[in-house]
Amino acid sequence: MESIKFKEHINHDFKIKPSITSKSINHGGRLSSVALAIALSLGAHSGSAWAAAFDSNIVIRGSAEFDSIGSPAAPTNATQVGSLTSIIAGSTSTTTLVGSTVTGPDPLSGTLSQIGDGFGINLSASGTGGSAPSSISPLFGDLTFSIENKSAVDSFVVNLQFQYSHQVEAIDTVERNDNGEFAQSLIAFYKADGTELAFSKIISDTIFGNEKRIPSNPNNNIGTGKGGLLSDVGTLLLSFLLNPGDLISFGDSNPDLRISGSADSGRFSVSASSLITVDSVTKQTNNTVPEPETLWLLAIGLASILGSKRRNHVFN
Repeated sequence: MESIKFKEHINHDFKIKPSITSKSINHGGRLSSVALAIALSLGAHSGSAWAAAFDSNIVIRGSAEFDSIGSPAAPTNATQVGSLTSIIAGSTSTTTLVGSTVTGPDPLSGTLSQIGDGFGINLSASGTGGSAPSSISPLFGDLTFSIENKSAVDSFVVNLQFQYSHQVEAIDTVERNDNGEFAQSLIAFYKADGTELAFSKIISDTIFGNEKRIPSNPNNNIGTGKGGLLSDVGTLLLSFLLNPGDLISFGDSNPDLRISGSADSGRFSVSASSLITVDSVTKQTNNTVPEPETLWLLAIGLASILGSKRRNHVFN
């Protein structure tokens, strides 16, 4: 059994006054990649008891990684940065990306032990065109996860909290038909068998038009206009029942984060963050079957009551 619940989901764009040079639709306030990462981290753990270790029969392993199919490519006349985060026993470790240089373990992995533990990925890039185009090759981030129930008799419900936030913006400062700007971000989470658990995609494109697909309705494009600022942010609660001996794995060949963008005469920016943490681990209460000794005691008690009633009837 598994279920997905939306918790405090926000899929509107942040609104501010549009700039004079912008022909954007769905303009919003700019959140830096650092602000996004901090907001996700604080949001995920604001109500968590960091010191609360969950049942040792539940073993949760995971990792966060930059581009599992190769090394991140260097940007062209643009900047790109990122970070991987692991929270294990309440202690945070970080791996960073600047340009194409990774500093720290990649993947960043470990075994979780407490409520609030988890893994996160943050990616962002920007560039400005002009004398030469600017662009980044698709930049990937991958999450892997596994939950195993080591108990031979007990079942557990494990809730994972998946928080995500991303925004894209493409601005064409010179209106010509032969050039265009775009920024794209995709955030997803899959089981190892390819089952999609979360999907959000936003594209700001000054030529081909915008695209926006959110987790509650991923098959419907609700994006409008061409270019400008688009965003999507939300929280999903993923619930899984593990019977004795069960193992559930997450992460397949699909990227869990992917950003890309380019600018010819204008500019582009894109940022994306996701964080998955352990929300709760609950042992299920089983209906107990009475032991044989208990059944004998019940039978003796019932026989005694019936005998007492029979004697009272004869006496009366």
